[in-house]
Amino acid sequence: MVFNYGMGAVVRLYATDPGHAVSAWQVIEPVAGALGSSGGEILGGVWILLLSGAALRTKVFPVALNWLGVGIGTAGILSLVPALNGLTVIFGLLQIVWFIWLGIVMLRTAPDAAA
Repeated sequence: MVFNYGMGAVVRLYATDPGHAVSAWQVIEPVAGALGSSGGEILGGVWILLLSGAALRTKVFPVALNWLGVGIGTAGILSLVPALNGLTVIFGLLQIVWFIWLGIVMLRTAPDAAA
């Protein structure tokens, strides 16, 4: 999101001041890279970890789905450690499984049961 928003701001700025646009991009790019670990692992990991933790407490989704989410979120966060960078692949692939499972659970839940 930082890349997307920043790119819009830089493109608008470039029309009036190309030099400042380049300077702005040199600030935006490292910030976006640091936040997203260039693949979104930190934000995605924290999001899935928090969502799964909340779902465990409220018992909204199946327990196994929630614990899978806790593991995926933890893997995403730990993938930032250089020695554990291989967890990026596990995070990405299991995140797909988690989203599909979550979608199935949400589609099968009756609207009145969710309220």
